[in-house]
Amino acid sequence: MGLTNSIIQTITIGIDRKYIVFLSLFILNPLDSITFSQTYICPVIGYDFQKVSSDPINFLDLKHKGFKFASPLVGIKVKQILFKQFYFNYNGDITHKHVRGPIRNAGSPTDMLLHCNYFKNQFLLTYLLNSKLYLGAGKSFNIVNKFHWENLENSLSRGGPIGNFNEQGWVFVIGFKFNKIDFETYYYKRVDNINESDFQYSLMYQIQSLGLRVSYDFKLFNGFKKKEKLDCPEFK
Repeated sequence: MGLTNSIIQTITIGIDRKYIVFLSLFILNPLDSITFSQTYICPVIGYDFQKVSSDPINFLDLKHKGFKFASPLVGIKVKQILFKQFYFNYNGDITHKHVRGPIRNAGSPTDMLLHCNYFKNQFLLTYLLNSKLYLGAGKSFNIVNKFHWENLENSLSRGGPIGNFNEQGWVFVIGFKFNKIDFETYYYKRVDNINESDFQYSLMYQIQSLGLRVSYDFKLFNGFKKKEKLDCPEFK
C-alpha cells in the first residue's frame, strides 16, 4: 500500500498546472484534422547515470564522481500523436539510487551512503525530424522516496526512511525509431530547491542525469478523422 501511495503522489504532487494546460491545448487543437489521434502505451527499460555535486560547504565530497551513480530503471510511456510531426509524451520511470562519498569535517573523513527510490514523471513535447529521428523537451516532476543515510564506517550511525521530497527540473531527449522500438537518450537538470529542513537530503546538490531508454509501442487507439460535411442536394 505504501508503494502504491508513493506512485500516486508522483503523478499528483507538485505538477505545474499551467504546464499541463499548455500541453492540453495541443491535444485538443481544433485545427487538427484528427479528432482523436493515435495513442500508444510503451513499456520502458533503461539505465540512469546521475551526477551529484558537492554541497556548498563541501561536507560531502563528490567532486570526482561525474555521472557515475548508475542504476537500472523501469517504467511506462504514453505517447499521443497530436498533429503532423508533433506528439506528447508522458514518461513514468522508477529507479533506486545509491550516492556514496567521503564526509569531511573536523575529525577524520567517514564514508557516507545515501540511498532512495526515485519516481520520475516527465511531460514532453516531441518533434519528429524525419521518419526515424526525434527531439523532445519538457518538465520532470520527481518524488524522492524512502530516503536513507548510513555511515559505512559506523554501523550504528544511520537514519531513515525520511518522508518524501519533491523535485522538479528540465528534461531533453533525442531518439531513434526502428519499427515499433524507440531508442532514446535524455539529459535531466534539477532546478535546485533544496529542502534544508533535512540536512542529509540537502547534501544531494545540483543533481543532473544522463539516461538511456528503450521502449516498445503498443497501439491503444488508432484515431479517426472528422466527418466531412455532406452537401445538400439541389432541387430544381
